Amino acid sequence: MRKQSWVLPDGIDEQLPFMAWKIEEARRKCLDLFRDAGFGLIMPPMIEFLDSLTAGVGADLIDQIVVATDRISGRLIGIRSDITPQAARIDAHAINDAGETRLCYCDSIIRSKPLPGEIIRNPLQVGVEYFGATGIDADSEIISLSIATVRLFSKRQLLVDIGHAGLLKRVLSGLPADKRIFCLNALQRKDPLDLSMIEGTIGYTIRWLAEFYGNPQRILHQDNVPETIKSDPAFFEVKSLLDDLKNLDVEFYIDFGETRGYDYHTGIVFSIYNKDSDVLVARGGRYDDIGSIFGRRRPATGFSSDLSVLSGLADD
Repeated sequence: MRKQSWVLPDGIDEQLPFMAWKIEEARRKCLDLFRDAGFGLIMPPMIEFLDSLTAGVGADLIDQIVVATDRISGRLIGIRSDITPQAARIDAHAINDAGETRLCYCDSIIRSKPLPGEIIRNPLQVGVEYFGATGIDADSEIISLSIATVRLFSKRQLLVDIGHAGLLKRVLSGLPADKRIFCLNALQRKDPLDLSMIEGTIGYTIRWLAEFYGNPQRILHQDNVPETIKSDPAFFEVKSLLDDLKNLDVEFYIDFGETRGYDYHTGIVFSIYNKDSDVLVARGGRYDDIGSIFGRRRPATGFSSDLSVLSGLADD
């Protein structure tokens, strides 16, 4: 039986004229918004040497990279699964500005396998990266811009889930690698049996992280917040962030036990959902360590989204 040579690989999508024009119009809207906000457009290559694409990112992102051998150099190359590491390389070497740098992009990425809950492996990633800025003001700017980006396509109620990777890193610091992994897995699954097996102060803290999430007023102002969390800088950073964003027409949700991007993020992390359909429409956060591998550690925060998802919001 002959193979059907016109069949695409599983998870690889293409767009026909109607949807392609719709996505192109969405791309223009996003990039116009980013330009007006002071971000410079970059167009990194689809492939790079593998060690550049894997610099400073977590194992989950590394597993997403499609790998091949460059016939000219003989070195391993990868097809990007995320544009953020490329933006960090550009900031560190191609631009190399001592001040603040704002970059934006909109281009295709390829994943070796779909993310959990997704089908498509070749989304069109749109986003921004903000280098050189510390403090909550930068995080607030990025979250505000991500909400404004979603608002280009939908006026429905949005849920913004706020976490803090730095807090979780400090809670788990000093633990042996195997115990740290066990705690992260138990926290991610919120499994009562596994959580009950974690002893001592660390166990009490992890169980609090697993059980208390949701409305900011309920989480931030209850009496039984563990001292290790209440005294952590992250607790005050999240409070300050929410105060900065209080006038935005969205619903906020706090989850200090969020484990997404644990190896990659260093501070405030966030995800934006269409509340009616529970669809993830954008995500981002702070990742101050990524530039270290390029010899230039810089404060950094940003967000990204799938342009196909954004453009489809208008149909909801």
